[in-house]
Amino acid sequence: MLPLSFIRENKALVQERLGTRSTDIPLNQLLELDDRRRVLLSDVEQLRAKRNDLSKNIGKSSDSKRAQLINKTREVSDELKRSEPELAEVEARIGSLLLEIPMLPDPSVPIGNAQHPGTVHFTSTAEPTIEQDRPNHVEIAESLGILDFARSSRISGSGFWMFMGVGAQLQRALISWLISIQTQTHGYRELYLPALVTGTAMTNAGKLPKFAGDSYRIDNSQLWLSPTAEVALSEFHAGETLDANNVPARYVAYSPAFRREAGSAGTETRGLRRVHQFDKVELFQITAPEKSYAALEEMRSHAETALKGLELPYRVREVATGDLGFSAAKQYDLEVWSPGAADWLEVSSISNCEAFQTRRAGIRLRKPENRKTEYAHSLNGTALGLPRTFIALLETGFQKDGTVRIPEVLQPYLDNQRILKPEDRWL
Repeated sequence: MLPLSFIRENKALVQERLGTRSTDIPLNQLLELDDRRRVLLSDVEQLRAKRNDLSKNIGKSSDSKRAQLINKTREVSDELKRSEPELAEVEARIGSLLLEIPMLPDPSVPIGNAQHPGTVHFTSTAEPTIEQDRPNHVEIAESLGILDFARSSRISGSGFWMFMGVGAQLQRALISWLISIQTQTHGYRELYLPALVTGTAMTNAGKLPKFAGDSYRIDNSQLWLSPTAEVALSEFHAGETLDANNVPARYVAYSPAFRREAGSAGTETRGLRRVHQFDKVELFQITAPEKSYAALEEMRSHAETALKGLELPYRVREVATGDLGFSAAKQYDLEVWSPGAADWLEVSSISNCEAFQTRRAGIRLRKPENRKTEYAHSLNGTALGLPRTFIALLETGFQKDGTVRIPEVLQPYLDNQRILKPEDRWL
């Protein structure tokens, strides 16, 4: 969340930066309400002071003046009864509008929108060759007997899927390996988190109110199905003041994620590209403000380690202002090549949210040298999103005889099996 005082004192800067985002932002409405709030607050404070003075003088006054002072006190109290509710209403509207304002893009972020979504910084391979008649992941998975949409549709409706046999084993292997490389190589601490989160946690992470329509809420409850482990991770230290010597704090967590949106009709909705439930391994860091951009580059390299280990062609895109996540000041997307779709698929977003989430959640750092506190910075990143990673594994590992090569790093998790074969299907 951006502080109201910062918005008021830096109106031109805020308008300029937020103007590069592809969204309508109620900035003028917010500032008009703030002007009204300040007038009302001044009036209310003066009336309260006047009432206090009158009340003090009542006991000191003579009988002839006491009645007059009591009447004046009642008049002031009546004015307060009119002004205080209006002030409370204006403050509530300001609070709601502040929740609709996204993070300011960092000045280094390229300006652009969905048609110009950012700058490709690195590609791990030469421009991929588009192969005609290359099977997609659905065709490959069905030939292997490891993926079932028909049965999952009977169970849960459209937008869901089911792995079977070695497909389920491969999914589990991916999760285990992705967590292990982050804990053993990069020093992250593993957490296993609830899949249900409060509305407060959703709001503090920047998911509400913006993405309420894309999320699942439990009826007659304040709980939501988590759309990403980022929500619980960003709430882990809510309301805490951390010793600045104990950061960065690095966490990794696997979780299922739930989202209503399933894309538009067409190729994106076919198979695993856009589904309502999917698995993710999420990275999260809390850092000192002056070190958060170095941490962003570090976290990006940690996610890239996973793609290199899986031997997947990938590229790094610095996301443009109009395509940034709501809470992000700067963001990188990692995309893998899908031979079956002849397209790049996003499997990771790495974001520096600066103090946007920590201000909402009340996460501070205390410097030992002067005991002063400041808001920490938070960063999050997917490493990796499994459905699209699974797509790339099947399509990249596909061989002409119909088998699929398993990356070497995953083989120990699959009893050292090296390939998936159609003849091994069990249903």
